[in-house]
Amino acid sequence: MIQRILSVLFRCVIGLLLVAALAVVFSVSILPRLTNAQALIVLSGSMEPTIPVGSVVISRPVDPAELRVNDVITFTHGSPAQTDAFDPANSPLVTHRVVQIETTPQGRVFHTQGDANDVRDDPPVTAADVHGRVWYHIPYFGYAQQAMTQGPTTLYVLAGMLFVFGIWLLSVALGDDDDEDEDDDRSEEPDPEDAPHAPRGQEAPR
Repeated sequence: MIQRILSVLFRCVIGLLLVAALAVVFSVSILPRLTNAQALIVLSGSMEPTIPVGSVVISRPVDPAELRVNDVITFTHGSPAQTDAFDPANSPLVTHRVVQIETTPQGRVFHTQGDANDVRDDPPVTAADVHGRVWYHIPYFGYAQQAMTQGPTTLYVLAGMLFVFGIWLLSVALGDDDDEDEDDDRSEEPDPEDAPHAPRGQEAPR
């Protein structure tokens, strides 16, 4: 009984790990492509504790006219020192919070600031420099994603997922074999109703 319980728990844990891995891969790789969003890796702590270093930020396009104070946006910034997101195609990018919106003769400009910073970004962000508004983020997964884009780590990750999946299949197969063995043992037990009955007053033959 203990062995069966441990086997069930093991299969549940492996199944949950597989589901979690598939959910993260879908959230980081597939969903952004379907929604024309960007997956960015946060490299600095300017947005901590809201967005920790190493997080993957999913930022999708937005009409600058829809932005409001407190929105967290991703934008192009001219100062490399302000860069805190890595995107090979569009760096340098910054992901900070809108703290003030100002209307100027040239259009709307957005005053931004990192949650962990004491001062606002300088200069303000123009509407043309806004890339998108942060939709969601996955803490610390950026380290894994960056490693996968810089070497053969992708093969190791896929091999690891296949290994875990193989262990799960093996545990399922072994669990099924145990159930079949128990069913066979039960079927071989004699049924008391099938035993020969002696007539009244006589003993059953031995």
